[in-house]
This record gives sequence, structure tokens and C-alpha cells, in this order.
Amino acid sequence: MWMEPLSRLFVSLALLGQTAATAPPAAPEPIATRQSVFAIPFRVDRIDDPTHQPVELQLYVSTDRGTRWQLYSKVPPSQQHFLFRAGGDGEYWFAIRTVDGSGRVRPETIGSPGLRVLIDTVAPVLKLTAQRSPAGPVTVRWEINKPNIKPGSLNIQYRASAAESWQPAPIERQGHKNPGTPQAGQLAFWPKPEAGTIQIRAEVSDTAGNSTTTQTELKMENPRRDAGPPITAEKNAGPSIAAEPTGSVAIAINPAVGNKFSASGKTMGKPSAESPTFPNMPPGERPRMVNSRLFELEYDVDSVGPSGIGKVELWGTRDGGKTWRRFAHDNNRSPLLVNVEEEGIYGFRIIVSNGAGVGGKPPAAGDLPDLWVGVDLTKPTARLVSAQQGVDAEAGALIISWQADDKMLAARPVSLSFRQSRSEPWLPIANGLENTGRYAWPINNRTPSQFYLRLEVRDEAGNVGVHEMPEPVTVDQSSPTIRVRDIHAVGQAGLEPVR
Repeated sequence: MWMEPLSRLFVSLALLGQTAATAPPAAPEPIATRQSVFAIPFRVDRIDDPTHQPVELQLYVSTDRGTRWQLYSKVPPSQQHFLFRAGGDGEYWFAIRTVDGSGRVRPETIGSPGLRVLIDTVAPVLKLTAQRSPAGPVTVRWEINKPNIKPGSLNIQYRASAAESWQPAPIERQGHKNPGTPQAGQLAFWPKPEAGTIQIRAEVSDTAGNSTTTQTELKMENPRRDAGPPITAEKNAGPSIAAEPTGSVAIAINPAVGNKFSASGKTMGKPSAESPTFPNMPPGERPRMVNSRLFELEYDVDSVGPSGIGKVELWGTRDGGKTWRRFAHDNNRSPLLVNVEEEGIYGFRIIVSNGAGVGGKPPAAGDLPDLWVGVDLTKPTARLVSAQQGVDAEAGALIISWQADDKMLAARPVSLSFRQSRSEPWLPIANGLENTGRYAWPINNRTPSQFYLRLEVRDEAGNVGVHEMPEPVTVDQSSPTIRVRDIHAVGQAGLEPVR
């Protein structure tokens, strides 16, 4: 979940007041994230002596593994969290000190950090090549040149045409266990004899949540003359967002998921025919959904006069523009950090005034927002209903049924996966399915006889509902055979063997 609290620092005065002779606790394991802005909640334990009760908490940060510590922020105990914005990728150490009513600071010196965060915004680079040997099997080689790859996150799939569903390829997992080193490997599979072009795609994620998808194609005609270099075609896929200035201020929102917004608040692209309606929003408007109460608004000012930019303010409304209040302000240092109280639909306007104080008039009652944002912290409901072998025309498939519901499901929100044992990683059956409640998974000789099923359903905000079948599914592909033992003629005298 984007910009959710990463960890809790439980501040205990008994620990903070320890003597220098006490051995400091071991440093915690680092938490990897791709978010540069996050909240650090804390709890202050109540003590018997009220003179020692803290009146201020101080957050210290170190970017050189504890060699130097810098005071970053001061907050009262009632705030219950610090807000941190990193200047870039790297490992950050955090420690908390308290100040009581007499001005005494505890602990007197900082030892081990209470929290370590590794910020990583760089996606892995995944190279994929494929070629067919004269004997017929397709060999796929993959290489990941970035450390800290999430174990078990590599998935490779293939299909013979765009009309077919993706099939998982058998990855050798033993070479993919160390999260701290670059990795490489290969696999082989036999395509269908009639396949003309094989499409192969691979996806991998790092421990911070950055992911990369790469795809390649391999022509299959006349395989015995395919002795040249492998055919590769890499396509790195990732989310993107752009601000299109159509007025004095262009606005975008983070985290990005591929939609575009301008100051008019219109979504670039057609909403689905089943788009829900939203109270207090004009017809045709659709909010940009996020799954965090804390998010950023990026903006650009199109024109600046001789006096420059004096002030930028963010105003928001919960009732469609009937009433407004100021949410944030800065001195033209995009992005604006926004913290809302609860789930719901929010409308925003950015107001700019120049260095001479001209402009900057707050929105009046009845003014419409420039941007609508929906804060959704609720996961979609997801439930696997059944998995049964098909009959008649669907005799060669496993029919998987499910139920999923959410007010704002993403486009093609459903993914299905399987694994043979609880200790193995999940392998994809099909991704990006429409919420039809039913999928026919073709059964072949590579389909396991027994496996577990998993359903994932995603909404527009990025929340994911998950359901796993508690018991394994059994597939019976055996074909009973009949052997004739003897033949008897039926006459008036009864049954007699035919000679």
C-alpha cells in the first residue's frame, strides 16, 4: 500500500534512559520500499514519574549507517507519528529521542537505530532471449542484473498465439534464492507442433516492489535451419503518468498508475460502460483512485511573471464545491503533500499567487474542483466458488468459478494462479481477466493432478482482495479402457460360447 506506515517505533523511557554501559540492541533488518514519503508511527509508554513524561519527540536520521545523525523533525507526543520525505534512493537509519518538561533529552547518545529503511525506486532490468535447437525444444535464457530480487517473483509464460491463454514455463527455482546477487538461468519446453510464432514474456519484482515485464517472440517455421543467434525483442512495461497543461496550473498525482490528469480534472480515456456514479460530482467526471490517506500532488505553473511565484495553496472540498478549506501550501516546491482524514471523494484546486501577492483568491462556494481524488482503503471481496472438470464441449478444461465485487474494480481485475504444495511459489494461470465469474483453464499433460488455487481481484485504487482454496483441487485425466473377454450367442437353449 502506497505511503502507508512502514513500521512502529515503540518508545519506552526505560530503554531510552539506559546507561552507556548497557549494550545497545541489535540493529533491525531494513525495510525495502519504493516510496520516498512515508509515515513513522510511534507510541510513548506512560511512566510513573510525571516529570519524566516527554513533551516533545525528536526524529533523527542517518544516511551513512550511523556515523552521523541529523535532527530531522520535532513533534508533540499527541501527533503519534513522524512524516519523512527522502531526498533520494539509499538506506536511511532512524532513531527517536524524547525531551521531558525539565528539558532533559533521552537517550543522551544515539546507539543503534530503531528503524532502517532502504528506498529503491529503480526497476529491475530483465533480459530475455529464446531460440529453438535443431532437435525441437525451445530454450529460454533470462538474466537479471539487479540485486535484491524478491525470491520466487520471477514468472515466465508462453503461448502459441494471441488467442490462447498464457501457460507457465517450468523455472528452475534453485538458482533464484539469493536476494542479494544478480541472477541468471534458463529453461526449455516443447511447443505445439503446429505453432508458428511463440510469444514469451517474463516478469520479476525486487524487494522494494519495483517490477519489470519483458517480452520476446520466436518464429518457429523450419526449426532445423534455426541455428543462428537467438531472436529477442525486449519491451519493458511500467506505469507512467503525465501532466498536460491546459490552464495556469497542471496537476498530477502520485503514486502513478497510468492515468493522465489535467487542470480540468478530466480523465484521458473513456470510462467503462459500468462506471459508478458519485454524489456531488458532475456527470462524466471520474475520480483518480488511491489507496492511501497520504499522497502527493505534482504541479507545474505554465507562466511566471517578473515577480515570480509567491505562494501555492491547495484547497479541497468534500461536498462538490459547496464548502472549501485549505489542505496544504508551499512556495512552488512541487509536489504538494496531502493528508486526508478518511476514505471518500475529495475535490481539489491549486491557487497560485505571484511574488507581488496578486492572485491566490480561494475558491468560492459553488466553484468546481480542478481534480477529483478518491481515497479507497477497502479491498475488493474475492471468493473462489468451485473448480470442476468440464463436460461435453468443455471436457478438456477445468472450470474455475469465483465471486468478486467492488464499487470500482480495475479494468480486467482478476488473476488466477496455482501451486502444487504450500511451500512453492504461486504460478500464473491467467492474468488480466474480466470479472465474468468463470474461466475455463485448458488441461494438458503438464497440468498437475493435484494443486491449490488462488484468486486475486484488484480495484482502481490498487487494493487487492485475495482468496485461496483451503483444500487442493484434484484433476483426473485417466481414460478407462475396456477389454472383451468372450462372446456368447443367445439361442433358445440358452447361452452358448461362440466357437
